[in-house]
Amino acid sequence: MLITRRSDYAMRICRVLRDGKVHNVREICQKEEIPRAFAYKILRELEMADLVKSERGNQGGYYLNKPLEELTIYDVVSITEGDLAILHCMKEDCNRNSDAMPCKVHQEIERIQNILIKEMKKKTIAEIMD
Repeated sequence: MLITRRSDYAMRICRVLRDGKVHNVREICQKEEIPRAFAYKILRELEMADLVKSERGNQGGYYLNKPLEELTIYDVVSITEGDLAILHCMKEDCNRNSDAMPCKVHQEIERIQNILIKEMKKKTIAEIMD
């Protein structure tokens, strides 16, 4: 799992939208210094995940569809990054990690990944923004 700028930008977008008002992309990008093309892509992903809603029209823009108190870091990262595997071989069956001969490296990385996911699920976006 590589946590990229995409996840950082998504959390920063949530920061702008946390006031419950409708914000247009230009305003979001200006407040959080996010490239416009990136913001559109991320907002589309957040909208498809039902995290944000959009309003069309002259006064349109985006607003949160879910309270930040219900949204964890894990939720945002999994929406923006997709598969949360640290190692490529953890995404699919690994021929070097069978039940008969478990790979010690794989087991340790998996243990670390589980801790990371557990910690990401503990903190809500609201908590890290207060």
